Amino acid sequence: MSALKVAMLVALSGWMMAAAGAVSLSGTRLVFDGRFPQASIEVRNRGDHEVLLQVWLKEGGNDDDTVSGALPFVVTPHLVRLPARGREQLRLLYQGQGMPTDRESLLHLYVLEIPRRVEGVQQLSIALRQRINVFYRPQQLPGDPALAPESLLWERKGNRALRLSNPTPFYAALQDVRLDGVLLGDYLLLAPGAGHDWPLPATPAVAQLSFKALTDYGGQRGYCARLAVSAAPTPSVQRDKEHC
Repeated sequence: MSALKVAMLVALSGWMMAAAGAVSLSGTRLVFDGRFPQASIEVRNRGDHEVLLQVWLKEGGNDDDTVSGALPFVVTPHLVRLPARGREQLRLLYQGQGMPTDRESLLHLYVLEIPRRVEGVQQLSIALRQRINVFYRPQQLPGDPALAPESLLWERKGNRALRLSNPTPFYAALQDVRLDGVLLGDYLLLAPGAGHDWPLPATPAVAQLSFKALTDYGGQRGYCARLAVSAAPTPSVQRDKEHC
């Protein structure tokens, strides 16, 4: 490898390390329990320099990541100067009305990291943005959110498609959905009352379904069921403690 290529790789590696981002959040998701007027999440600066953060909230499903004030929530602080190795609690406050009360709602929390400019030659500064899901959960929803994955309805439409329906008032976040070991989808976030279809590969009349569901705290639980070709959806899914 030529000396020029080596120099370029070293320079690019340095830029990539500088742009890797020093800010982290204490969770990969946040559940806003409607019994309380606020929810919080910690943001931490793991770097050696001060950073400026801009924080905002958006309605879920909206790919436009610009700042909006249309939601009945307040995020505080929305501008943060975070010193090196510093921490800050970001608080979300609900105004008390304006959100559906019969189901969970999905929001997106954005944290934009603007690195402090350090004088130097050939410096590359990149503003990095993080986004996590926030689930606003009204109080007194029927059912247990921890048991929602077991209530999902699965239906094999012949050998053509696998239909998933969510009859619960909670969001279902699924990973690694497989039928007889064949991967159908690596991630799906299914809204309350929504459905999703996967095209099916060639599978036997009775096939093994398996998937993982994310908990409120970002952990995973495994589930499984035996699915036959049927005209009716089935909720016969159980926790996979060892093997189905």
